[in-house]
Amino acid sequence: MPKMIVQGKTKDVFLQENGRLRLYFKDTVTGREGEIDPGADEVLGEIGGKGNASLRLSTYFFNLLHTFGLPTHFISAHPEENSMIVRRANSFNLEVICREKAYGSFIRRYGHYVQEGTPLPSLVEFTLKDDARGDPLITEDALIALKILSREVIRFLKHTTRRAASLIQSDLLRKGLELIDIKLEFGEIDGQVIIIDEISGDSMRVMKRNRILAAKELCNLILEN
Repeated sequence: MPKMIVQGKTKDVFLQENGRLRLYFKDTVTGREGEIDPGADEVLGEIGGKGNASLRLSTYFFNLLHTFGLPTHFISAHPEENSMIVRRANSFNLEVICREKAYGSFIRRYGHYVQEGTPLPSLVEFTLKDDARGDPLITEDALIALKILSREVIRFLKHTTRRAASLIQSDLLRKGLELIDIKLEFGEIDGQVIIIDEISGDSMRVMKRNRILAAKELCNLILEN
């Protein structure tokens, strides 16, 4: 029987007997102060069908990245049970964020210096996956000093994140949508650094006509076009 190894806010992770992982996508949504925000850590409630939308969108984007040679942990999707089979990787426990416009936590940190919606040059930031400390921002020098990542791996993560964001952004633009920001997670399998976790409305902000789209709406607009 599969063994649950992670009970997350939006996904549960099970270890299968063959060593692969099964990710179960849940209908839970996160936010802060009662407002839905995919970048927040507080679970606000559930929206029916949201887990299935996240699974389908992750499948779509993982396949897109595979088409252009970017390695991920994705193996197969099972929409009938809201699950995905992936390779098991050693996670770096980081979120790598690529920002195309100033929004969300960037404004909360730097709102004195920048207005919401100001274009950013595919700016990349690193945050630690540490709910107790609010997923703090960490500098590249700190990552090296704490022996979390080497400078070479940091360069690879930045390049790959920008490449993935560019591919996703181009795909969205063809559908009349605008990528505001996206967060990716990475891990390592047998010395190869790959993209892991999910790529869905829970990991990006996408705008249409100056309005941020909810996860289910985003999925419908992308997969119906």
